[in-house]
Amino acid sequence: MSRVLVVGGTGLAGRAVTAEAVERGHEVVVAARRVPDDDADAYVAGAAYVTTDLVTGTGLEEAVNGVDVLIDTSNGLGKQAAHVFATGTQNLVHTAARFGVNRAVLLSIVGIDGSAYGYYRAKAAQERAYLDSALETRVVRATQFHDFVTAIFDRGRPFGALFSPTRTRFQPIAVADVARVLVDVAEGAGEADGILQIGGPRVESARSLAEQWKRASSTRRYILPIRLGGALGSTWRAGRNLVPEHAVDGVGYGSWLDAGA
Repeated sequence: MSRVLVVGGTGLAGRAVTAEAVERGHEVVVAARRVPDDDADAYVAGAAYVTTDLVTGTGLEEAVNGVDVLIDTSNGLGKQAAHVFATGTQNLVHTAARFGVNRAVLLSIVGIDGSAYGYYRAKAAQERAYLDSALETRVVRATQFHDFVTAIFDRGRPFGALFSPTRTRFQPIAVADVARVLVDVAEGAGEADGILQIGGPRVESARSLAEQWKRASSTRRYILPIRLGGALGSTWRAGRNLVPEHAVDGVGYGSWLDAGA
């Protein structure tokens, strides 16, 4: 059994990783800006929580003390992302190295290489900070979560529609499947200082996925094709968000919907 630190462990991916690591018998510490109440959805029984701010460094030493491996699922929105992924990551890896953390696992995104999209550039910089650090690092790049793809469709709600990006395909993956791989890697799977790419079991058009969501949710909203502009739209239309050769044997989008997502 190892002492595992989950950074950003109250977020969507972080909660799943925390639950997976606890289930496997690891001693789990969660670093988060806000510690959840024990009856909150973000709380996982069996984990310990430490209030931590990556950017200011508050709570970092307490969080990494005695840790064998850290799993970074941290996130940031807008301009905050650059601070979290740049300054915050440097603070984290330097502190972890000083306290003798043996291994680091970073959750990243398929298709960030060479993209002009600001968030992807920030994630690429975060990857470099880890790979250039003194920590034995493994980066896991995942395709879009089922939840994320659904959120894209649901952005059409104010217009009585489901937004469906044109000329775009996704390879959605279940958060639970990503968590399983991250904990596998934390336990030693994969190559040291390497990048592992994973995607969901099927590549499907945005339109097909939107139709599945419409049926499962019994909504009367119509599917509205939209052209997603900017660097992110260009990246997706080029298919750089897909890794069919690295599909995992996990829960497909339709099965996820059928399970009551």
